Amino acid sequence: MSVKIVKESENKLEIEISGEDHTVGNLLRATLLKNKHVKFAGYQIVHPLTGGIYVVIQTDGKEKPKDALLEAISQIESETKEFKDKFKKIV
Repeated sequence: MSVKIVKESENKLEIEISGEDHTVGNLLRATLLKNKHVKFAGYQIVHPLTGGIYVVIQTDGKEKPKDALLEAISQIESETKEFKDKFKKIV
């Protein structure tokens, strides 16, 4: 996986993540949209054969898109750990 910033402005961030697909794209999008400062979050598959996703994040300006992305990643990490811990208890 590699991450490349394609375009960045005060309230919009466009990145390309190689080697990922709908699994990461949809999880990021859904988590980002829980943030009240995120006005738009979406992704598209770069190419079905080569893989990779193109992610666009737009905020209301009260939070920078990079910060919203980092917050979403932390939230995903926390929820994944919680799920792992609960699953370990029942196994």
